[in-house]
Amino acid sequence: MVDSLFQEERQLLEDALWAKKRVKLRKNDWEVDQNLEKIKALSFGVGVIGSMLARTIIEQKKDWLEIVGAVDIDQTKVGVDLGRLVGLSDCGVTVQKDATKAINETKPDVILHTTSSYLERTFPELRLLAENGVDIVSSCEELSYPYATNRSMAEDLDAIAKKSQVSILGTGINPGFLMDALPILLTAPCISINKIHVERQMNAANRRIPFQKKIGAGLSEEEFRAAIRNKTISGHVGLLQSISMLADSLRWKLDDIEIEEPVPVILNREAKSDWITVQRGKVAGSRQRAFGVVGGKRIIDYEFSAYIGAEEEFDMVGIQGVPNVSFKSNPCVNGDHGTIAMLINMIPKVLEAPAGLLTMKDLQLPSAANMKIPD
Repeated sequence: MVDSLFQEERQLLEDALWAKKRVKLRKNDWEVDQNLEKIKALSFGVGVIGSMLARTIIEQKKDWLEIVGAVDIDQTKVGVDLGRLVGLSDCGVTVQKDATKAINETKPDVILHTTSSYLERTFPELRLLAENGVDIVSSCEELSYPYATNRSMAEDLDAIAKKSQVSILGTGINPGFLMDALPILLTAPCISINKIHVERQMNAANRRIPFQKKIGAGLSEEEFRAAIRNKTISGHVGLLQSISMLADSLRWKLDDIEIEEPVPVILNREAKSDWITVQRGKVAGSRQRAFGVVGGKRIIDYEFSAYIGAEEEFDMVGIQGVPNVSFKSNPCVNGDHGTIAMLINMIPKVLEAPAGLLTMKDLQLPSAANMKIPD
């Protein structure tokens, strides 16, 4: 009986400390209070991105960020130590299947959600996590600007977040930064704007194998077009969201957003990655364009190209206005590293943010978080 009362009292104390810590984080004290404990994160989804994210945190961010729990529905991963699962030594965190149980046991400050690109698939997961009272940073592309994806679903999620007093953010390198947050920032010195062009081109040989397959690398042109028709290749997920976020930031009411079907990039030479050899005349990847239209004029122009063997890699923003603004990064920002960095670096911003379903344009200016001063 005494032991039972002691355990109950201890649990109440831990719950109170957890709640106090979360309130303190929301008062913007986290970065200035050096005595505050590490931020505790729960990894929800240990697939390709989830594994890269966990590994990066364990190896490089342990001075301020700690993974205390992990959840995945894959039965082959349940019960396995997270460190071992991501190619490291055991870290003492066992992958669980029951998210609510994992949250109650580990009491995380933030959940790192990395399961799917699509809002409809992730909505039940996000609802469950939000109802458990924990802030969420997600890699779901359609969550980056969910009001363009499914306004009703986004409004429901916003209401759930506010009721549970949690913040939810969808982010990544693209969408999340390069083709939306960055162009939005670059419009700041403009008195007037006539047109905006945003372009990203990458050599897909530098990306992971699932991405190379996603863009149709190695297929024949006929196979590529068949894959587009049956939706086994979807093109870039995020063009609709990025254009919508940019337009709404400028208070531009678009008549339409035109998203063209991805077209195959076919080279007259052989190209290789570590996993795929693209024969001459075969598909090396894809190119896709999208436009924001007002009065029949395309005032926002986006182009996304990813193919094995691209001779130039770049991220580019061109703004025609007063004054003109031109930005080009060559080579382009690495997509995998950039996505992992965005998910990690936005954690402090989300913990300090008001409750609700948020986007990158709603938060403080994004930046790297808690970088060590170089030697």
